[in-house]
Amino acid sequence: MENKDKKDYLELIRQIPADRTALIINGCRYTFGILADQAEKLRFKEGLTWGEAKTIRVIQTSDIEEQLITFLALSGTQAVPLIVPADVKIKETLFQSEVPKEACMAVMTSGTTGENKLLFRTLESWLGYFHIQNEIFGMGDKSRIFMHGSLAFTGNLNLYLAQLTAGGSIVASNTFDPRKWMKEIEDWKADTVYLIPAKLRLLKKAYDRKAWANSWVRNIISGSQSLGKREAKELKQVFKNASVILYYGASELNYITYVKDFQMGEDKTLVGSPFPEVQLHVENGEIRVSTRYGVIGTKEEEWIGDCGHIDQNGLLCFDGRKDGICNVNGRKVMSAKIENELAGCPGVAEAAVKTLNRGGQDMLAAWIVPEEQGKTDMLQVRKYLKTSLCEWEIPKAFFFVEELPKSESGKILKRNLKVPPVKKSISKIQTWQM
Repeated sequence: MENKDKKDYLELIRQIPADRTALIINGCRYTFGILADQAEKLRFKEGLTWGEAKTIRVIQTSDIEEQLITFLALSGTQAVPLIVPADVKIKETLFQSEVPKEACMAVMTSGTTGENKLLFRTLESWLGYFHIQNEIFGMGDKSRIFMHGSLAFTGNLNLYLAQLTAGGSIVASNTFDPRKWMKEIEDWKADTVYLIPAKLRLLKKAYDRKAWANSWVRNIISGSQSLGKREAKELKQVFKNASVILYYGASELNYITYVKDFQMGEDKTLVGSPFPEVQLHVENGEIRVSTRYGVIGTKEEEWIGDCGHIDQNGLLCFDGRKDGICNVNGRKVMSAKIENELAGCPGVAEAAVKTLNRGGQDMLAAWIVPEEQGKTDMLQVRKYLKTSLCEWEIPKAFFFVEELPKSESGKILKRNLKVPPVKKSISKIQTWQM
């Protein structure tokens, strides 16, 4: 490869002792040496070299090992890696923009509109922050972290690279089976777990069914969804010696704030204090962030469309995205606020809220995944919501469904929420009209 003085992720992996365990997946163990050798062979086979005239190379496979090895092979070459979900159709127009010469990778994001856009990162924008985030998350060369899902999810890719460049190990799963996750955590003695809150709830249930407790997991990391004191306490009943940390971040800006379990309260919108070297303030209800670790083109102070407020302790509370504000009969309602309340309702596993237009008027509707089908109904949910919400904040329609549409990262795709057809059982769809 030309220009050996150029640093890249593959070179960093090469610096870790070759016989040390890097990745464990499907019972297979990859050492750092094996990962580096396979990436080097692929780089040679593809004739990849360093160059300023860069192009995007799409990595589109459901195989985590292939995602990782291909990413490492492309790292630092003229082919800028972009990992995308295996089932996503990519528009050619997405690649019409010029690739910055300093880009080492690209990520694809999509908002509630469903319009994909490309973001480019330099090596330093992540690598330069790994030592800070690893210390906060309790990761490093002595740790072994369990993660589920594709590297197309930026949160997974970031922590993979942070863990591997530090010389630590990863226990990976691409199967959506909490019982299997539990077995892999136990079999491989993972001391750190990274899952979004919805997956953590399922993992806890798997442990509860076996009446098992875990004493060697030290750190539970989560993000992308809300998490409150009650849920953290329930997790710590299973993972006896673990601390729980929830982060708030954005693909454009990296990590923004974090909150630890002892700081959490009943307010599930709390996302804590800024990460080191990150500054933020709230202006007219909008969160504005300054960081050196954003994507290429990040402004000195960036607003990414999120709303929030600072609580009496000076900590940030996330009120949802600006496009998550529902206008109902002249009143502004934050869908995130209602979703947080629904998440705390007994019998509710997951929920999403958005407006529906009926007869020329908007009304709030909730899609609910019950913990057990047929065990949770509309009247029960409404009664619970009345304890914390105003009447006009309570949804007028409730749809009880088996699952919610989600992205690769586990985020709910509200644009794909549909009104189910009325059939089979009234327990599936229940509405309350004023």
